[in-house]
This record gives sequence, structure tokens and C-alpha cells, in this order.
Amino acid sequence: MTHVVVHTAAAARNGRPHDASVAEIRAWHLARGWDDVGYHWVVRMDGRVEAGRPEERPGAGVLGFNAHSVHVCLSGHGDLAPPTPAQLESAVRLIADVARRRGIREEVLLNPSRVLGHREVWLSRLVPEPIRKSCPGRLTDMRAIRLRAVEELAR
Repeated sequence: MTHVVVHTAAAARNGRPHDASVAEIRAWHLARGWDDVGYHWVVRMDGRVEAGRPEERPGAGVLGFNAHSVHVCLSGHGDLAPPTPAQLESAVRLIADVARRRGIREEVLLNPSRVLGHREVWLSRLVPEPIRKSCPGRLTDMRAIRLRAVEELAR
């Protein structure tokens, strides 16, 4: 495992972000024919963290890069609203925890781009095909998430 990839659930109801649970996302993914929820973790809008697919199993978040990454999904819809402050705080702590447990703490401190938004994976030339999604959403500031994750890891 070399990276943490951040996603959005892209869940909305009546044009507003919907706080989708891991159970809801799992049902959507199973309906698409997947064998489980694609993400390892889902961070709810109130900051609760829900476990999804076990980290020991490759996720299904970025075709061609799943064996190299742990996938963290921010509930809601990153094109309609930014993550909530509680969600950001929990996501940053979770990302730091994953980096420590999975042995990439030093790598993230040296290269914060080991934490990527889904749309950034291709820009980093880690997969051969362009990703034509805004995931984790235009209103999700990945630069700020990386900076906060590095601060958390440096403690």
C-alpha cells in the first residue's frame, strides 16, 4: 500500500448532499455487481467513521490502482457542498492513522501527494487512463486535507 485516496459518495437528495452510510453505499455498489462496498472507510457528515471493505482486501475506488491504496469516502456530495468541519477533522485523523498503521507515515511526511483525491490519481500518472470525475468534488480542498494530514502525522 502506497497511497490513501479520498472520494465523495456523490450522494444527494433534492439537490442537497445526503449523508450516505456505508450500508447505503454498499447496497449501491452491490446493485452495480460489485462484491462489496468499494471503500475501506466512510466518513459521515457528523464526523463518525464507518468501516467498509476490510483494508486487507483491495478496494474498488480507482481502476488500476486499488492494490496500492486505501480508499476513504466522504459522505455527502463534494460538488454540492464542502465536507463539514467534523468530517474534515475525522478524515484527517483517519488518514494519519491509516498512514501510521500501513507503514507509509514517513513517505507521506516527505511527499504529501501520497494522499490524493480520486481525480488526482491520473494527474499523478499513477493510472494510464484519465479520470473524468470531479471526485472527491470541486468543493473538497485536497491541498488543505494533505496539509492537515501532514500536521497530524508530525505530532
